[in-house]
Amino acid sequence: MNDALGNPPLFGGNPGEPVAEVDPEDLKTFWQKTRYLKARYPGQQVSLSIETISKPGVNAEAVWYRSSMIWALNQCAQDQLAPWIKDEEVSDAVFRTMATIPMEWIGHTEREGLPFNVEEFFRRLSEGGVQHG
Repeated sequence: MNDALGNPPLFGGNPGEPVAEVDPEDLKTFWQKTRYLKARYPGQQVSLSIETISKPGVNAEAVWYRSSMIWALNQCAQDQLAPWIKDEEVSDAVFRTMATIPMEWIGHTEREGLPFNVEEFFRRLSEGGVQHG
């Protein structure tokens, strides 16, 4: 919603609306390609259009958003996520779980916590996710 007060346009969906589930392979591909670019251009700002690295029909905004939630978990719940990361490689179980966990779009206001149930994420991951190591 871009208005006279200078609010930036919404990305993805309206705050509180559900984020579409995505194909775990699309999520994994996006994650790996962004890691590759960061490694190739260390310390530099790089821009990546998800449309250039995904197949037609992919909900690019949902893939980007869900990928950013893996990054966020790696920052705020690193110890909990550690069993599913080895040599900086994220387990397929993380992609499968993050691709389908119910989550909502956030807006431009402050909020407490992530836009999905973190405890539920780790419960699902523990039940169906093969750990690394």
